[in-house]
Amino acid sequence: MANSVENVYGTALFELCEEQGTLESTYEELGQVCDIVFDGSNGEFVELLYSPLIPFDDKQKALQGVFAGKVSDTVLDFLCVVTQKGRIKSLPAIMQLFKQMYYDKKNILEVTATTTVPLSQALKKKLTDKLEKVSGKSVILHEKLDKSILGGIVLRYGNTQIDSSVKTKLDKIKAQIDSAIL
Repeated sequence: MANSVENVYGTALFELCEEQGTLESTYEELGQVCDIVFDGSNGEFVELLYSPLIPFDDKQKALQGVFAGKVSDTVLDFLCVVTQKGRIKSLPAIMQLFKQMYYDKKNILEVTATTTVPLSQALKKKLTDKLEKVSGKSVILHEKLDKSILGGIVLRYGNTQIDSSVKTKLDKIKAQIDSAIL
């Protein structure tokens, strides 16, 4: 991972943006570009940018035609570099690493809460406040619905999972019963 494509390009872009003072805007713009280019409906555009049969000048013209005046020069230049180096398909992974570096820098923790029913606004606020107090970071809370957990909540952030779902509790009881019987 130390020299992965994502790490090399993501770190280089992050450091450049820190020097230029453009972290916020680049994070926003690059996220929007990834959403647009890799939303599933623009496969032909990605293939055009990735194809070794198409000269880089044509790819650069296509990028400029689509993004010039809509994104900063830094983002447009970055898109040209990853395209020229044949790494455009790695852009979502590069953005993911850039996002993690951005969140680390801004002291943001992204948390996914899995429940069987949507959380009320009051419960979301209470959960967010508690997570912010415990972590010392600003929390971005994402909700995910999953009926298979039967009830309770599963929290995931970073490499941590806190599972207080009914399904997990039932599985533990079943395992205890199975081990007592055998």
